[in-house]
Amino acid sequence: MKLFLIPLLSIVSTLPLNSKNGPVIKTGSSVENNKSKELLLQPAPNQEPGKMRSVVFKSQEYCRVELKDFEFDVHFSVVSATVYFTGANFKGVEKGFIVSNSLKPVKNLIDRCQPGSIVVFDDVKVKGPDNEIRSIEGVTYQLY
Repeated sequence: MKLFLIPLLSIVSTLPLNSKNGPVIKTGSSVENNKSKELLLQPAPNQEPGKMRSVVFKSQEYCRVELKDFEFDVHFSVVSATVYFTGANFKGVEKGFIVSNSLKPVKNLIDRCQPGSIVVFDDVKVKGPDNEIRSIEGVTYQLY
């Protein structure tokens, strides 16, 4: 049994994290149970890509990063990200920064979001279980 797991672990530790199957950003609310906390910052199967209900987005309290389509439980924490807000209820582009999984530093901007707002998470840096800091692809949402 041990001989089987050692090669498997070496494969897991060498997987590239900046590929198309790399980390994705998720959000959640601390008032919900653990299963419903994992709202993917990607549309539900019946929604268009890059769109999210403004009510759902405004209820978020934190974000998290996970490997997409990955069977093992690997945890990443957000080190930093730049968040841009534009569109409805914003005059031009407004910028905020987060330095952890918490969305509290940009809560005042999140509260101003409404249908027609566009939110961009860019320059996202995460720390994996190996304590290495990586840059991952950002994500954009048009709120409806």
